[in-house]
Amino acid sequence: MNRERAKTFADRLPTVVPREETDISHLSDEMADLLYPGRRPRPFRMGVRFEEFEGPAGDEAAALARRGAYRERREHGRLVHETGFDASAAGQLRRLWELVGNRPGTEALVDGRRVPYASTLWLPLFFVFVGGDAGPGA
Repeated sequence: MNRERAKTFADRLPTVVPREETDISHLSDEMADLLYPGRRPRPFRMGVRFEEFEGPAGDEAAALARRGAYRERREHGRLVHETGFDASAAGQLRRLWELVGNRPGTEALVDGRRVPYASTLWLPLFFVFVGGDAGPGA
């Protein structure tokens, strides 16, 4: 004799909020990864985080940073640029690293996170994606 299983308390509650949003385009990458892991596939990115500085190199660095997945914020009264590039823009990241890599406080980021050996291991491996015919500004 098959008995129908009783519903759990959670199953008896009316649906107030849908369990899953149909459109997550308005969410930031971090929020989409937290709420819906794996639902929004995105490319692997290498990035750089650096403080604003004066001069033509600073202007070029800020312009290059804005070409990637860019965000800026104020920390301790200073403007900090953070950007990430996928493999198709590895040449732009290399040029940006040439401008800011030796500056104090500059960090290399692996998929938006600080990881060990990011600047000494991960960046050189990522620069393999720079083609032989691509120049420094490519």
